Amino acid sequence: MPKPPVRAEAPPAEAGISVEQAVKVREQAPELYDLWLKIAQEKATTATYVDRAPYEVPERLAQSGRPRALAALIVLLSFCAYLAWLGGPGPYIAGVIAIFDLIAMLGIFFGLRPDRLSQSRRPGPKPLSVT
Repeated sequence: MPKPPVRAEAPPAEAGISVEQAVKVREQAPELYDLWLKIAQEKATTATYVDRAPYEVPERLAQSGRPRALAALIVLLSFCAYLAWLGGPGPYIAGVIAIFDLIAMLGIFFGLRPDRLSQSRRPGPKPLSVT
């Protein structure tokens, strides 16, 4: 899985204040400087989370969905076993349902990984990332 770009703390020019102004504020009003510094740190923390979120959030969602998918698989295969136990055309119907379910689950668990999706959708050269 690709790593998110690392972002350093914003330089003073990005934060809307020059270095000279920051030094003057620190000397004249230290409490205002401390507040500005706290806001700058929170802004940098938020920016790094926004940079990391596209990589971390989908992975967490996928991990939380796997137990539910496994429970759904067990329930559906139990239903297929019940259909097979009934006899008549039940085993054939149960077999078709079970095959489609297993193929779908295997596709979800193994075939839809983000690294494979990005490779299959972009056949050309990968663009350079700017960090």
